[in-house]
Amino acid sequence: MGKDDFKIVNPPWVYGPSEVKEWIDASYPSKKDKKKKGKESEMFWNPHVSVDVKGDKKILSHPLLRFFLKPFGLERVEEGFDCVDVAQRFLRGFAKAGFKNVFEVKVDGEVVYSHPEKRYDVKQTIGFLEGFLGKNYVEVELRVVFDEGCEATISIRKIHARKNHAVKVFFDGRIEKERVSRFLNYVKEHLDVEVEIW
Repeated sequence: MGKDDFKIVNPPWVYGPSEVKEWIDASYPSKKDKKKKGKESEMFWNPHVSVDVKGDKKILSHPLLRFFLKPFGLERVEEGFDCVDVAQRFLRGFAKAGFKNVFEVKVDGEVVYSHPEKRYDVKQTIGFLEGFLGKNYVEVELRVVFDEGCEATISIRKIHARKNHAVKVFFDGRIEKERVSRFLNYVKEHLDVEVEIW
């Protein structure tokens, strides 16, 4: 062990007044310091969530191609769910977690809803998406914003490579772990899913 590996804090009778304060702060941290440490450890920075919806998967790749693509997980599969229904459930989960504003909704690459100026429109957007239910859409993308500047982008794909997940959620910014777990708990309650956070 070298002399710089650890530092022994000397008792207060060896130091002057400023050193005494440092020693007291190091030995007995204040409640503010404890709260600060707790808040920092309860935050995620730019987490990514991959969600795999369990259910029927129909293989779309040609049988000859499947022979070559299957070992790498690149064969194309079609999920047995309605993308718009899954998007509505995810929006309800975001509403539970405290997200309030939907910036944009794209269905099969076409922008169908774009109102960043509205402040509290998650529930209205869920109602708006009712008109798209039952149609065979392949892809839905959502951009949802939290008050404190955290933005979430959700990509729901019905057709994808087997190794990829059907739903990907990208959070851009800082978000509390509690909000992410509230959102994921709602999704797990209402959909049969496997979740992976990284």
